[in-house]
Amino acid sequence: MTASRTPARRAPWLDAVLYGLALVLAAACVAGGVASFRAHEDRQDATAEQERYGDVVKAASAQAEALVNLDYRDLQATYDQVTAGATGDFLQQYTDSWKDQQKIFAQAKSVSTGKVRAAAVSNIDNDSATVMVAVQGTTRNTATGEEAQQRRFRFRVDVVEVDGAWLTQKLEFVG
Repeated sequence: MTASRTPARRAPWLDAVLYGLALVLAAACVAGGVASFRAHEDRQDATAEQERYGDVVKAASAQAEALVNLDYRDLQATYDQVTAGATGDFLQQYTDSWKDQQKIFAQAKSVSTGKVRAAAVSNIDNDSATVMVAVQGTTRNTATGEEAQQRRFRFRVDVVEVDGAWLTQKLEFVG
């Protein structure tokens, strides 16, 4: 005689435990996916913010250097650089005073060079920022006896975003 075997039945509570475990694992996977997505978005936001800060500092630094670097023998280059990065009141004031500035620079035989040594964003929002810029360089003119003298300039530069470009709206010497 052959003995027939019947498959062993699982305990009913085991099915409930396995079902609960499957639900917990599924919930953990969903939660992990959401957390990963949010972390990725946060990194993208941080990268975009860093790039914006970099663009603001770059624009303000370029404007400060454009103002400081001039040669009385080629003042048009200075004018072109400054006006290319300017807008609003600053652009208007600069262009209005340019003829007088040209005469002063030419008379004094001014040659000035400088490089940004430090720049920091002091305030920023969606479409404007204030940047403090320190420039160090030399100036040579008739008042210095044609000898190059060390100069340090500090500027407060207010920039605004215009059609995707950061332009100087206001510039002040602060020391």
